[in-house]
Amino acid sequence: MTQTREERTETTAGINPLVRSWRPQTQRGVFVIAAATVMAIALYALSTSAQSAKKVKGATPLVAIQNEAPAQLIVDPPIPEQLAQGRVFIQYRTENLRILPVFGKAALEVSPRIGHLHYYVDDMTWPIVDTSGETVVLVGLLPGPHKVRFELADATHKPIPNCSTVVEFTVPALQQK
Repeated sequence: MTQTREERTETTAGINPLVRSWRPQTQRGVFVIAAATVMAIALYALSTSAQSAKKVKGATPLVAIQNEAPAQLIVDPPIPEQLAQGRVFIQYRTENLRILPVFGKAALEVSPRIGHLHYYVDDMTWPIVDTSGETVVLVGLLPGPHKVRFELADATHKPIPNCSTVVEFTVPALQQK
């Protein structure tokens, strides 16, 4: 049996000519298996770390909720960096109530529940009504102690029981430059 120059070179280099045709397929096969493994791991990681929209955003506002949990109001103290500059930024959030600019008796029947925020600065006898759901910003308060009473209200402006809190803080005297 006569060998070609290429076959002699491969044989002398220690490569079996029968293995030569198998080797590229194996490299391709190893690559495909490695790529498939990486994809499987990535998909598994995504599926286990991804949360459903309902878990993140809560129930859809388009479907009535049976036996709704009571509304809750959570209010943070003023942001210290802003307070030091004479500005009062107070963040709040609600649970089991959506803040919307909707008013009237018919809105009391809406589910999930809707309402708005009333807040009273110091000894005000009338509320400031907020329907934005955003941070409450107060500027121009004189230096010294202050308090703000927050309460959730329904669409007819009636306070929702057990949904009020008072935040007390001191506006510092600003240093003149």
